[in-house]
Amino acid sequence: MKLDIKKKRNLDIESEQTEVSKDKELLKMKKKDILEIMLRQGEEIDTLRARVAELEAQLEKREFELSKVGSIAQASLQVTNIFDEAEKAARIYLENIRRQYVKRTSREE
Repeated sequence: MKLDIKKKRNLDIESEQTEVSKDKELLKMKKKDILEIMLRQGEEIDTLRARVAELEAQLEKREFELSKVGSIAQASLQVTNIFDEAEKAARIYLENIRRQYVKRTSREE
């Protein structure tokens, strides 16, 4: 257990030393070099923001397409129901015609 604590302390110390050495490196750099680094980082940020906007647009388009698919599926179900109802109505109509025919032919006999 104590070894783990010592290892963690050593890692923390190494990490701090690394950060300090990086800070010292930055302090040694010329302003021009630092500004160039910042400029490149700014360009990378702009590129990443553009990519995020592009991906968001693609996502929005896909979501719209998926909503259309849902609408098409609903319309298809409604059309199917309409055909079912039309078929039922046609059967009832034909059954009524058959009954009337049977009534007429039975009267005539």
